[in-house]
Amino acid sequence: MLRKETVSEATLELLKTLMKDPLLEDFFLVGGTALALQIGHRISIDIDLFSQKSFDAEQLLMEIETKYPFQLNFQSRNTLKGSIDGVQVDLITHNYPLVRELMLEEGVRMASPEDIAAMKLNSISGNGTRLKDFIDVAYLSSSMSLSTMVDAFCEKYGNRNPAMLIKALDYHKDIDFHDPIQMMGSSYNWKSIEKRLGQMTMYPQRVFDPMEAKSIHKQQDASEWIQRSKGEDNNRGLGM
Repeated sequence: MLRKETVSEATLELLKTLMKDPLLEDFFLVGGTALALQIGHRISIDIDLFSQKSFDAEQLLMEIETKYPFQLNFQSRNTLKGSIDGVQVDLITHNYPLVRELMLEEGVRMASPEDIAAMKLNSISGNGTRLKDFIDVAYLSSSMSLSTMVDAFCEKYGNRNPAMLIKALDYHKDIDFHDPIQMMGSSYNWKSIEKRLGQMTMYPQRVFDPMEAKSIHKQQDASEWIQRSKGEDNNRGLGM
């Protein structure tokens, strides 16, 4: 069952429309939105669609623009990034094997938690600035161990040095803490995330209890939070 409360109605409707489109039959949902729809931990706003197959970006752009009000932000080989009705939509070739079969829930094709964990570790080890990557990995620790995540990473991307992943998880100086994050039914607390990440690297074989979080008085609707955060970003001149 999809945790629909983690995305706005408009985002979910667009996602399901894209999933039905034969033009995008090779694409599947990844990233924070895929994870949020599975475990319901935070609000997510973007639609990241990956394909294991190469595609002609120019040709796909032409076809998409005839069917949707697609606003292109970036184009390169096997990559289209833009928005449809204000929702960020990325189409990218990610030519790496799946660790688990794709999940199919209510017509939405999604990467498995193991594949998402591998991708999150890959992002953290290669960049380490995205706050949401660290949060997602911390929340995944209540369903799989860090050892399982590392195994998934190595299976997906090749037998790289696991020690570098541990080091990357423990290094937080480059994180952009201005990245707007809204958890579901709880307030955001970096200290608890940092503590959990430390526990994971200390006990990599352990699956932990669900993250404890401070409850908030009113659980915010995804659409409400998205509109508020967009306003805050406009005031500071930052995008989502």
